[in-house]
Amino acid sequence: MTALGVLLTGLLAGLSMQPDGIDILRDTGFGGVLFSSGGGGVAVAVILASGLAMFVRRRSILAGLSIAAAVAIGGSVLLLSSDFVEVVAGGVLLGCSAVHANRERVRQALLAASFVLGLLSTGAIEALQYPGIPRRYADYLAESELGTPVVVPVLCVLVGLVAAWAARVESQAHSPATDRGVRAVSAILLVAIGGLLLDMLFGHSVFHGEYGFSGRWYFGLFVVPVLFGAAGLLPGRGGVTVLAGTAVLLASTTTSGVGIEVSDGVWTLGIVAVIALSVAAGAALGLRWGRPMVGVAVLAVVCSTALFAQPPLDNVHYVASLIVFPAATAYLYVARTPADPAPATLGLAVPVAITVPMVVTYGWTAYTPLTSVVHSSWPSTELWLSTGAAVVTVVLCGVGMWALGRRPLSN
Repeated sequence: MTALGVLLTGLLAGLSMQPDGIDILRDTGFGGVLFSSGGGGVAVAVILASGLAMFVRRRSILAGLSIAAAVAIGGSVLLLSSDFVEVVAGGVLLGCSAVHANRERVRQALLAASFVLGLLSTGAIEALQYPGIPRRYADYLAESELGTPVVVPVLCVLVGLVAAWAARVESQAHSPATDRGVRAVSAILLVAIGGLLLDMLFGHSVFHGEYGFSGRWYFGLFVVPVLFGAAGLLPGRGGVTVLAGTAVLLASTTTSGVGIEVSDGVWTLGIVAVIALSVAAGAALGLRWGRPMVGVAVLAVVCSTALFAQPPLDNVHYVASLIVFPAATAYLYVARTPADPAPATLGLAVPVAITVPMVVTYGWTAYTPLTSVVHSSWPSTELWLSTGAAVVTVVLCGVGMWALGRRPLSN
């Protein structure tokens, strides 16, 4: 029952913590950033997730928090439509599930795989929720024109039932405590607040910068000192999980979405199935033959395929994005198990904690990535530079993981 709970909770957390991105019409002041899902909501979610994984151990408390978070997400989807509430509640679910998976490889593999699947399936679930309507128009439609959400509310009910049942039948003994020192807390705050500040810097530069949208990918490079610093702060070898999340983050910024007609629900389900199979295969390989450096190498190759921007080689990039990237992500996360709950949670949260894009100059739209509007048979200089920066940083993550792996456990 615990394994099922970890699986369902991780999936719901992944679906809920994925921010919609930066709203170009929002207030770019401090308040606008703080209460947007792309900034403040994610920062709060990361702090809550890692804090719960570090400090809370009683099963009854975890069950109560999981049920409350599931109710909040379900209520938001059906009634309030609050991204802030969903993202924060997703963080609570991630922290609770990380404690239930405490240092057990199979459970941690289930958590990593389900969370990654949730992150990668958010867009498809939204497409199924608005059949026949492009997602970019959903905010302008009347309530009667929108489809009734089904997947997330049903998942919320299942998570609540499993959490209540697990709390009723399982032992109430405390799980082993993990490091709760100042360094661990500082690493958590550095990732959360660093991500928020980068979001504010990026938003300010776009609206007040001299060059508008162009040439903004290099702001993503600021994630390197932030995340590497957090990895170095975590005691022992806990920072390895943060660097694994950093490699996933950098690789994800170079992947390409696969466009489908909004009315083709079968194709949407097919894409979800392909991603699920890829994630499952990667997690299984990570359990059976976990070599983190192999995962890092594959992610570096995925980054390099971003250079194949024009037909027919763009199919290589699509395959790498749709099949190879999910499998490599799950493989890398699982290969780093077992890990303490707090570092494991922080590593999983890294790809959503930093909301600044690296390759696409201003995120992704429902139309076409803004960097692809210039057609050329040869990649642009900016694409070469941004892709090269992503590849180099992924390789540096591998070097850092190797170095931290040699650090004494007591350090």
